[in-house]
Amino acid sequence: MDEKDSMTPDTIPQSTPVDGTVPAGRKNRRPVVIGVAAVAAVALVAGGVCGYRAYENHRVSMARQACQSAVTDLNKAVKSYKALLGADATTAALKTDATSVKDAKTLDTLKQAAEVETPGMVKCDASDKTGLDAAAAKADKTAKGVKAAAKALESAVKAVESSKLDKTVADADGLYKATEGNVQDEKTREALKQAIAKRDAGAIAKAVKSVNDSKAAKEKADAEAKAKAEQEAAEQEAAAQAAAEAAAAQSQTQRSYSAPRQSYTPSYSGGSTSGGGGSSSVPDFVPSSGGYGVGSANDCDAACRAPIQH
Repeated sequence: MDEKDSMTPDTIPQSTPVDGTVPAGRKNRRPVVIGVAAVAAVALVAGGVCGYRAYENHRVSMARQACQSAVTDLNKAVKSYKALLGADATTAALKTDATSVKDAKTLDTLKQAAEVETPGMVKCDASDKTGLDAAAAKADKTAKGVKAAAKALESAVKAVESSKLDKTVADADGLYKATEGNVQDEKTREALKQAIAKRDAGAIAKAVKSVNDSKAAKEKADAEAKAKAEQEAAEQEAAAQAAAEAAAAQSQTQRSYSAPRQSYTPSYSGGSTSGGGGSSSVPDFVPSSGGYGVGSANDCDAACRAPIQH
């Protein structure tokens, strides 16, 4: 077959008639394609909407979880702060008197740290991501503030305790220096010195008690010794005074016994009388206790007045 024969109408595809008409079997193919495309477009739009909603719901869910986590952290921070505020160490520190610390400013700082108000709780009740993010941010900020307050409170308690220990050490050192030579047992002061060097509050308290007891014991012993010495001195003084009084009395008695006795001895001069032309001589008369019972000077007058017998 030559080249012309190869160009005969028989070579025209059967699916494309020469008159341009569409075979009966393919009349509805284009509308079907258009319909499928439309359905696909609708499905794509619907899928996009559903996908967006799913994505947005996922974002909201994640934001809610983050918010709840932040609120949980806040709750823990508040609980921790309250526990620290009610702890024994904090309570004891708050009851500390200004005279018990070396630096009274630590008490002011502690008081301020303990007066921090507990914040209100944050709720994750927003329906969108923006609201949940805002709630989470608020919870985070509040939790940081509570944690900072707890840290400040803890530091303030430690500062008061340290200041109390400083005062305890200073007082103990003063007691150590003041009791030199004033305790009954010097070992108690040595134990106090060691406790001061270690800054051991418990050991210091024990040693201080021992030193004070030893000091009191020495003071009691000294007082008793002084009282005994004073009593002995008083007794010696009383004995000396009694001896002096006895000696004086004895001396007075001796002087009374040794005083000379005075006696009255009248004397009469003999005379002569004349009677009947004669004279008689009268001997001198010396009265004595043997003659008329004259025993004293007072009796002498009566004896002297007695008549003279010839």
